Amino acid sequence: MVAEEFDDVGRMRGDIVMITDEECDVTEEWMRGWNHAKHRLGFRVFGVAVGAPPAAAAGSVLDALCDNLRSIDDLTDVHAAADLFRVI
Repeated sequence: MVAEEFDDVGRMRGDIVMITDEECDVTEEWMRGWNHAKHRLGFRVFGVAVGAPPAAAAGSVLDALCDNLRSIDDLTDVHAAADLFRVI
């Protein structure tokens, strides 16, 4: 959708939010395509790892994908949730 808006009207600087409760893996080829699209389209990526501290660890795949990555253990914690919405 970000690419469609860019191609149709030249709109840049979209935001993407990734929310996960697990670690993930991507291929190097996929990561190159992601980084190319991110550079071309100028979007920011926010990540939220829910109850999965390893997914938000430095050097994780999510860390490499995101510009701003947060880890949260309890979505009912109003202070943690407020921090997420303040950033995003």
